[in-house]
Amino acid sequence: MAILYRCKAPTDRVCRCGVVARRLRRSGIGFQEVRVPFLKRQRPEVDELTGQRWVPVLVHGEHVVHDSHRIVEYLDHLDSVRSATAAARPARQGAA
Repeated sequence: MAILYRCKAPTDRVCRCGVVARRLRRSGIGFQEVRVPFLKRQRPEVDELTGQRWVPVLVHGEHVVHDSHRIVEYLDHLDSVRSATAAARPARQGAA
């Protein structure tokens, strides 16, 4: 399960954190949301993970990705890997 560190916005429609949350749901990746304080100086866990205090931050297995654009690129990559793996499975079964 992934962990998404995000702001306290009440909806997924007003900030970049919401963009990431919606994209995670669309990808079918289960995740836990950690709502961080508004003041950046009160985000030591984000600083420990990334060396900076901006959100969103995604922790997925051993991968820690920050910045909403980079997170979406990471999720696109995961989707393409899953698609390629799924497409290769029937070919292997047919060859056997």
